Amino acid sequence: MRYYLLRPDHAVPEKWVLGDIRHVNNWHFRDPPVNYMEPGSYTLDVRVEGAEVDYALAGYGSVPVLSRRARDALVGLPEVDEPYHHLVLEPVQIANTRVEQDYFVMIIETQVECVDEQRSEYQRYTVDDPVRPDLAGDYRGFTRLVIDPVKVARRDIFRLKHYLGAIIVSEEVKRRFERAGVVGIAFDSVNGDKTTVT
Repeated sequence: MRYYLLRPDHAVPEKWVLGDIRHVNNWHFRDPPVNYMEPGSYTLDVRVEGAEVDYALAGYGSVPVLSRRARDALVGLPEVDEPYHHLVLEPVQIANTRVEQDYFVMIIETQVECVDEQRSEYQRYTVDDPVRPDLAGDYRGFTRLVIDPVKVARRDIFRLKHYLGAIIVSEEVKRRFERAGVVGIAFDSVNGDKTTVT
């Protein structure tokens, strides 16, 4: 199976920019504590008004927000259908803005250590890093990201262990989003056939 880095499509003109999710530590959405995998609802503000898109990252934690169209495209995947296990899609209210669809935060529990370090080009945080010594050993960034599909074990949606800002999806997820006509989303190959920077 082929895999892709999921990211917002920056080519969409005049799209909205979403702000922070209110009253919670937005960083918890990257590495969720147990209570974040329970039913809940959230509220966020629009930082910059613009066209609604089906996929966007909200606030300082870059929290994935999906429209109902995007959420419905994922129904049938094991991660989505098994309640509160690997992935949770919880309602989010868009405050002070009239919206055409319902929206959901995507909370991804699964983290997979699957970087193909022989084929990737990357930097790591060091113990003497002047800004983030607490992340020593984690990846700082990639000038070429390639993953090892064998280590993925056929998962469909997950975050990269030691680089939690990267959301990886399977070819099946890509197909589903494309069939549904999801707007605001882009896919960069992490199969070694292209240079993916993150």
